[in-house]
Amino acid sequence: MDMLSYFDVLNNLDVEVVVFDCKGNYEFVNTALVNKRNIPRAKLMKMNVHDFLKVLDFSVFDLVMEKKRRVSRVQYYRDIHQMNREPRLRLTIGVPLFDENGNIQHVVNMMQDIQDFEEICQTSMRENKVMVFEQDELLAAEAPRIIAKSPAFLRLLELARNVAPLDSTVLLCGESGCGKEVLADYIYRHSERREKPMITVNCAAFPESLIEAELFGYERGAFTGASREGKPGLVSTADGGTLFLDEINSLPLNVQGKLLRTLEDKSIQRIGSTKTKKVDFRLIVATNRNLREMVSEGEFREDLYYRLQVIPLTIPPIRERREDIIPLCLHFLQHFCMKYDVRKELSETVLKELEHYEWPGNVREIRNFAERVAVMTPKAAQEIHSISPGLLDFGGKAENVAKPREPENFGVPAGFEMQASSGLGREQIIAALAECGQHRGKAAKLLGISVRKLQYKIKEYHLSTRCRYKEDAEGGNV
Repeated sequence: MDMLSYFDVLNNLDVEVVVFDCKGNYEFVNTALVNKRNIPRAKLMKMNVHDFLKVLDFSVFDLVMEKKRRVSRVQYYRDIHQMNREPRLRLTIGVPLFDENGNIQHVVNMMQDIQDFEEICQTSMRENKVMVFEQDELLAAEAPRIIAKSPAFLRLLELARNVAPLDSTVLLCGESGCGKEVLADYIYRHSERREKPMITVNCAAFPESLIEAELFGYERGAFTGASREGKPGLVSTADGGTLFLDEINSLPLNVQGKLLRTLEDKSIQRIGSTKTKKVDFRLIVATNRNLREMVSEGEFREDLYYRLQVIPLTIPPIRERREDIIPLCLHFLQHFCMKYDVRKELSETVLKELEHYEWPGNVREIRNFAERVAVMTPKAAQEIHSISPGLLDFGGKAENVAKPREPENFGVPAGFEMQASSGLGREQIIAALAECGQHRGKAAKLLGISVRKLQYKIKEYHLSTRCRYKEDAEGGNV
């Protein structure tokens, strides 16, 4: 195949291809790139890669020249003719070509717009063209994907991408199951500390008596049952990297004080030790409760609250970004079809039902639904035309269909576009439980909230799980 034939191949690819010399001057551009940039080929051939820095967040060409190896990056870019338009995402792969002395002679860049690619994938899935891989390792090797189509979530991702390279503390707020851990991982992977580990701690997963020891470590013999070797602690393990504290609203008050000292002094002190050790980590925290309300009720330290609220980002629940529901359903269904080696598709009727469902469990509920479709429906039924009982708590009931709901407030200042919330009083909770004979599901339905929200309220008002609600409501003995 002669050189002209190679150019013909490159010019017929949908992926944008450009060849630079070692100074960043354009030496070759294919037709896809010319059409995407809307700049004549002859004009492009007189330009340099640095002429486009104003429309890019960084230059992959420069990274290749610096690292002297292949570089793959997701980057933001803008249309040079329409700078006021929202930036788009693309995957750019830069490959160096060396001369006989080991010097970079050319750099080849290949670029693919991610949103365009996502639309191709979604169209293919709708047309029943889902690819099935035999090796599940392909799924395990991938980082968690973020499916975003709604303007609200795309704006949030742009904010997260902008703050990721900084070392500022990030406070992620949102309902349970909305994807706080995935967004924390996204920030970490785009941070300057991505070469170091991210240590994830679910503060609600540890007993109150052990959380301090797990976080800050202890010396040998510090307390009964302690390991003979002692323990460094999870905060110390995050030194140089990122510490993600999920459900920080569950952190006991005494441990909150120790965390505050660690953040202020950049040092930790193990239980049973008189020495301190310097630590350097980037902190990301998440909460599914309103920390401002917890401060008012004495459940969260005010000084720690303000120390954490440097960059608050609120993840909207899925019912407030309906454009993401169908893409998420299709994404997770494809994932589990590949995992379990089955073929399942959702009809247009089912997709419309799913789009109007309230999804109280947010993205986590969508994932669970997709897995149930893959494993609980008959293998011969490749296209799902209706939602059978057990797949989703739907049943055509009006209360499960999306309807306006009071937005959650996580105590973030008005400058960050947060909305106010209205809470239920202690007496209302007690009365509802008494009316429903301690049945939390019925009480939650009576109050118009989820069971999870009711459980938080029971804990918030220190209502005993063993108390007799009828007597408490009448006598006020809780």
